[in-house]
Amino acid sequence: MIPMVFHFTFFRGAKDWKWTDIHTLALKSCLKHSGAERAVVHYDREDTGAAWDEARAFGSVEWRQRTFEASINGHPVTDQRLVHDMHRLRTLWEEGGWYCDLDFVFLKSFEILRHNSAVIGTQCKQKSKLNCALVGAVPGSAFIGAYLAKYQAWSPDLEKTFWIPANNWPWELSQQFHTQCTVLPRPAFYAVAWSNKSFWKGGKTCLRNAYAVHLWETLKPALCVEDLKKTVLEPHIRGLEGDFQTGVARLLPGLTLTWE
Repeated sequence: MIPMVFHFTFFRGAKDWKWTDIHTLALKSCLKHSGAERAVVHYDREDTGAAWDEARAFGSVEWRQRTFEASINGHPVTDQRLVHDMHRLRTLWEEGGWYCDLDFVFLKSFEILRHNSAVIGTQCKQKSKLNCALVGAVPGSAFIGAYLAKYQAWSPDLEKTFWIPANNWPWELSQQFHTQCTVLPRPAFYAVAWSNKSFWKGGKTCLRNAYAVHLWETLKPALCVEDLKKTVLEPHIRGLEGDFQTGVARLLPGLTLTWE
């Protein structure tokens, strides 16, 4: 089964990216709703601010400071997304669990999903796109191993077409490893499509089949929690406000509620 450990990356890099309240919300919603036993944040250096301090106070979060390599197989890489995804795949291969971007709002437990070798969500079926923003896998997953192997044919030109390893490669591999990779329909992780403009204005969006909602932070870099309160996510956001237990609640067999 897929370990109920959720990994995230916070890489400030040369652009000095800041930790925002959206990132804190992602951690908070993950700890409260996903069924996570613990979360791990892989980061390059400390930040400051209220949102950062709040996140650092959460229990059951391991903070792993590391240097993110700026090369893949000896080739210099300037696009940090590619470096992140390579780190994502290596971590899943070695440890298993779930690797997620920091712009998700988690809505319900992933427990039912962990009984697979690998899990990935559909971004656009018509365009044959999956999305590696949220991937789950057992350690040594054949799907993840094959995904890593694709990087062995690395070409510097790939930086110009980042979406190929992020979207097209996983689609191709999911066809090849269809018995070892479960592909979820778009509403599971991407109920809010990249092109959805009405969502941000409070338009109706069905979240009934959503385990988590991707917020497309690269599309809206100034996004904040107050913006989300203007959307159908508002009741979910309100439910996370106020005092927050720094341990993790888990529903175990026999319906025993435990705190860690």
